[in-house]
Amino acid sequence: MACEPQADPGGAVGPFPASSPGWSALPGGSPTGWGQELHNGQVLTVLRIDNTCAPITFDLGAAEEQLQTWGIQLPADQYRSLAESALLEPQVRRYIIYNSRPMRMAFAVVFYVVVWANIYSTSQMFALGNHWAGVLLVTLAAVTLTLTLLLIFERQQRKANTNTDLRLAAANGALLRHRVLLGVTDTVEGCQSVIQLWFVYFDLENCVQFLTDHVQEMKTHQESLLRSRLNQLCVVIETGVSPSTAEGPEDMVEEAPLLPSSPHPTERPLMQTELRQLVPEAEPEEMARQLLAVFGGYYIRLLVTHQLPQAAGTRHTDSERTPCPCQLIEAHILGPGCCPFLAR
Repeated sequence: MACEPQADPGGAVGPFPASSPGWSALPGGSPTGWGQELHNGQVLTVLRIDNTCAPITFDLGAAEEQLQTWGIQLPADQYRSLAESALLEPQVRRYIIYNSRPMRMAFAVVFYVVVWANIYSTSQMFALGNHWAGVLLVTLAAVTLTLTLLLIFERQQRKANTNTDLRLAAANGALLRHRVLLGVTDTVEGCQSVIQLWFVYFDLENCVQFLTDHVQEMKTHQESLLRSRLNQLCVVIETGVSPSTAEGPEDMVEEAPLLPSSPHPTERPLMQTELRQLVPEAEPEEMARQLLAVFGGYYIRLLVTHQLPQAAGTRHTDSERTPCPCQLIEAHILGPGCCPFLAR
């Protein structure tokens, strides 16, 4: 089993074919002036690591060397630790494995067997006439329920994911000025779970300007809608806190038990739950940049997996039907009505 990180210099892998119009992969090793120019939505390079190996790390140095050939100098000290800490924590890696397509398919198979067995055993309590007709009805019912479950899984995949997409917000915030966005996807090759870190070129200054004007307009005419949308963009953070030591040492001694209840008494750590807003109230331009940083990873995941909603026209991409980040945020994050794309 290969456990070494792999860098695909400019070649797209997995669900993103190199022939996709509008955002095809870059030919590796060619400076910017030699051939096609960089355009928004262009995949620069992809890093791939085996999620089943431990310990693992992204070979970010290889990606930086590849980007330097295109004149892009990334601040390693600003984003490396942010990207690695966001994606390589054990709980995040486990989540990626359990949320992968093979795991969902395995769950669907188990669900089908359990549902079929339950419906069949229940149907034996009633007279259904012909035995084969009863079995056929049971099978159709189980298949229908299983397909419904798979459709729910696919719908959930289009939502922003707190455990992967939004964890890249800090790294994308540091890379906005360098015209690079990061996104993460996962795939399975053989028996290996593979994490893919995508580096995509995007000049977001036009998106920043549009969202700045849009947020300013909402503050003026739709402030209640803006507040309700921003209030939904929250994450729950649990932090450990020390017990209160406001009382003097004499009081603490008096309250301490004379004999411990066990030879090795253990105290449960106190946890403090805090609801933190992803896009706090600020100046319109600052809020616009924060929105792009928070949903940059989400946009890249939908882009490279062909899950972006179709648009009648585009503002800042070369593809006619591929929306740019500000269009996605305007329509599906800040727009009126039910928002199916908000974080779960």
